[in-house]
Amino acid sequence: MKYKKINEATVQCIISEEDMEEYGLTLADIFERNEKGEGFLRDVVERAHEEVGYRINGDNIAMQITPIRDEGLVITFSDSGLADFQNMLEHIKEVLTGVDSGSIRDAAKALSEKETQASNNMEEFCRIFVFSSINHVMRYCAAVPSELTVRSHLYKIKDFYYLVAEKQRLSRKNFNKISAQAVEFAKLIAPTQEKLIYLEEHGECLIKNRAVSTLRKISSSR
Repeated sequence: MKYKKINEATVQCIISEEDMEEYGLTLADIFERNEKGEGFLRDVVERAHEEVGYRINGDNIAMQITPIRDEGLVITFSDSGLADFQNMLEHIKEVLTGVDSGSIRDAAKALSEKETQASNNMEEFCRIFVFSSINHVMRYCAAVPSELTVRSHLYKIKDFYYLVAEKQRLSRKNFNKISAQAVEFAKLIAPTQEKLIYLEEHGECLIKNRAVSTLRKISSSR
């Protein structure tokens, strides 16, 4: 792991694929924030004191996690709130020296959108559901009322299926209704720009745009 201290409140750390393997981690552990992923992120913050003399001065830490194309991560954290994310963006190219230019563009794009995310909760117009099997996905889609048109995309990463549902023209009531229906079959994870980028780049897109209606039709024809 390579640390860089941006200022007294902000630190960036590059996590390589080898680092991930050493900890027995996958990117899914990080983005799904399971127990293993949360423990690793705490270790990253705590180790910053030893590496660059970073001391936590506040009660809350804002964290930006950006995947890069070598299966690693850039983790930027600050205890001075969201204002420091602009500073993170200004330093990202310097920190990523040696990483391919495509990764720099992707990381910079994700960081530049962070301020927008802070003021506009993505859950208002997008939800991500994680299913453990395609059977659970199909059972959920079959339960969504046929009169509702849901713009949705289905991805697969390893043994998990990720359904991204967009609000589009759905009423708030119906959008919440189909989200509540998913609880029986899937785990709801908070959508972020980083997760959507990760799904698009690393996931296998099984159905684009009309995943719910496509699987609903298949289920009804059985």
